[in-house]
Amino acid sequence: MIINYEKVIDEIFRDLAPRKREVLERRFGLVGQEPLTLQAIGDQLKITRERVRQLENNAFELVREQQGAELQKPFQYFSDYFDEHGGIRGELRLLDDLGQDRFKNHVLLLLNLGEGFHKFKETEDLYPFWTTDPRKVQQVKVILNLLIKEFKNTAAPLPIEEVGKKISLEIKMPVLVSYIDISKFVFESPFGLYGLVDWPEIRPRGLKDQAYLVLKRESQPLHFMEIADLIGKLPSVGRKVLPESVHNELIRNERFVLIGRGTYALREWGYEPGTVKDILIKILKQNKKGLTKEELLQKILEQRKVQASTIFLNLQDKSLFKKDKQGRHSLVK
Repeated sequence: MIINYEKVIDEIFRDLAPRKREVLERRFGLVGQEPLTLQAIGDQLKITRERVRQLENNAFELVREQQGAELQKPFQYFSDYFDEHGGIRGELRLLDDLGQDRFKNHVLLLLNLGEGFHKFKETEDLYPFWTTDPRKVQQVKVILNLLIKEFKNTAAPLPIEEVGKKISLEIKMPVLVSYIDISKFVFESPFGLYGLVDWPEIRPRGLKDQAYLVLKRESQPLHFMEIADLIGKLPSVGRKVLPESVHNELIRNERFVLIGRGTYALREWGYEPGTVKDILIKILKQNKKGLTKEELLQKILEQRKVQASTIFLNLQDKSLFKKDKQGRHSLVK
């Protein structure tokens, strides 16, 4: 069903007195400007704020009474949309879906005219949303609290199919997504996974979080120039990112380990911070009987992306390392 919003609005405004029509047009931004407050309209029309409210309410009553037939088609369209999304939809998503770019204000006016559509204001936990069944609101709050609890237990982002399984309730995916959209604590990541808003891989803030998200997604160490390129391609970024800025952020953040030649890995993957010499010392402390050059090379290359010559050069420090007759390297006691 396609609704011609401009035609609907013109039709329902047809019998309104000019002043009442003007109030609604300004109140909902239908004349090429942003919606205005009651006070702003009153100042423009040289009337009180309360008088503007009276004109608005009276205009609503007249439209509902006189234009019921004209409103039936858009109201049915809206009702069907709400049914598809479990009877509840966040205001921003609702206006985007129904009004696209041009007709969001028209949709908002029609929603306010429909007595079957109810708006809930923003709270500490929820973004503003609309519903066709206020009785469902408490149920949705319970479901969102269950999700928050499950995410705190799992501590890992999940695809929407797995999210639905976690709460053990028979909810269709579009409905669950609609519920999540109004939550201030459960979010969808740029890669389509769901988790808690304060997780960097869900809602990255700044280059450090964005780099973390990229590395988690790729599951392998990357050069800082590759990381910068991938950050620039994130839906939430969409612009060129300077590699130097990425390098400067990562080199001083303990979540990341420079493993050589400009390549970074996540510390949580088991990479140890420090120089090649630091890693050599740690490995030999764990292997008190010593290791051959080949064994050391293998273990270092698991931690660092460096030339073998760099490793062997560090072993020449006789104040720290020694080699026995069997060619095994160990620490100087």
